[in-house]
Amino acid sequence: MLFDSLDWVLPGLLPGSYRGITFHIPDTTTEPGRRVVEYLFPGLDEAAYDDFGQAPNVVSVSGMIIGDDYIAQAKALETAFNTAGPATLIHPWLGPMTVIMEQPAQISFSDRELRVARFSATFKRVVSSGILGLSGLSDLTSAIDAVVSAATAIATVVSAVMSATRTKAVSRSRRIAVAVVDDLAAPAGSARTLPRLKAAIAASTPSDPSDFDSLIQSSAALINAVTSDSAVSPAAEATSEQHPTALSLMNLGMATTEALTSESIDAPSDADRALLLSAAAHFLAQSAVQSVYADYGSSKEALTFRSRATSAADALVDAIETVSSDIFLAASSTLRRSVRSLQAAVIADINETIGRLPSVLTFQSDRPLDAWLLAQHVYGDTPSRIEDAYLDIVARNDPRHPAAIPAGNVEVIG
Repeated sequence: MLFDSLDWVLPGLLPGSYRGITFHIPDTTTEPGRRVVEYLFPGLDEAAYDDFGQAPNVVSVSGMIIGDDYIAQAKALETAFNTAGPATLIHPWLGPMTVIMEQPAQISFSDRELRVARFSATFKRVVSSGILGLSGLSDLTSAIDAVVSAATAIATVVSAVMSATRTKAVSRSRRIAVAVVDDLAAPAGSARTLPRLKAAIAASTPSDPSDFDSLIQSSAALINAVTSDSAVSPAAEATSEQHPTALSLMNLGMATTEALTSESIDAPSDADRALLLSAAAHFLAQSAVQSVYADYGSSKEALTFRSRATSAADALVDAIETVSSDIFLAASSTLRRSVRSLQAAVIADINETIGRLPSVLTFQSDRPLDAWLLAQHVYGDTPSRIEDAYLDIVARNDPRHPAAIPAGNVEVIG
């Protein structure tokens, strides 16, 4: 396993990597600015200045390596730090970037922290061409395309195995995919997406890996459905269909990814495992597409989905590493790297959104509480927000009666 998923142990830790060595980053800083030269002259109080352009952004990282193999990982990171030339740093907030070492790094161990190695390093960002020079939506879109291509490629490799093994693997994988989707529960707000997904994935019986990949792609495309209403009002007699929300589609796609990844662990052969992992990667990619359109109600909801997406990508990468056959080596390595890049792009995209979202406040009460009085307490200085806050309290806590919310923790948008 490249790194442990520790969100359930230490909330706030986010994954990053340098030259392919993964770690967790609790703290990081960036120093943007300009290169300015100051001229001082004798007898003059005022100095003169020349602007020599934008300074390279200095990125300082304080990271942790946690796991049973922390010593081996620390040595690998030391080798990466000693390697000359620019390299790729995957930043959990800013995404992939090309950097060079600003100064020697520090790696430390402590007898008070078992299975933990800490390090601090300073990098300078350098200009590069290609995908790593892109940002924002371009990063995410490119990462999604890379995962889709890599997933199709590893499914195609199955065509090279023996005919009998190939045919059985396709049949079993399709049967497992149908069973996985049948066992899913429809997230709130997903409308009729799940029934359509069940019908799409059971619509045909593929005979070869390419047909199986096409079936999975067409089924996963339902996760990337249009979630906005038409700008033109329907006719009076027309029936208006409810559109699924982006967040519900993302959760449905993640649930499918997690289930397919779990099923791949017990697959009878590498051919089966490759097909199931390819299917999981397709659903992960289509879930990431909806991240751009997600309307998170609060930073807590965004953090919850970020944690789920990170864990799903971790599990998928771990499962990809169990594909041991030499025939899948190149394709599985490409898929693993593309999933890591997508994970970094999704984290960066959600982190950019989190800063603009309201927080969730938690009130502790030892007696029943009136939702309207709580809304007035929180937004008494801005009366225009009281009604919206009241509706949010009721929707978020779902009490039997809004005037008598049971004692305990009550959540309200901040």
